[in-house]
Amino acid sequence: MRDIVWTIIVIWLIWKIYDTFKSMSKSKTQTQGFNSKTSYQKEGEVKIEKNVNLKSHFNPNDGEYVDYEEVK
Repeated sequence: MRDIVWTIIVIWLIWKIYDTFKSMSKSKTQTQGFNSKTSYQKEGEVKIEKNVNLKSHFNPNDGEYVDYEEVK
């Protein structure tokens, strides 16, 4: 009977440790700047988001094109 009680206690402790590490990993990803709109990305992936509504600082009529030749 005593062995059964100790087995249950050990299983409970292992479960609590696992749950603690699982919750720590969830909180770590939330503090790294991930939000609900961002899809999950693997480590090393690069995602480039382009904002097409940016205004140009230059007028297309400003200046002129200058052709150049590279001298070696």
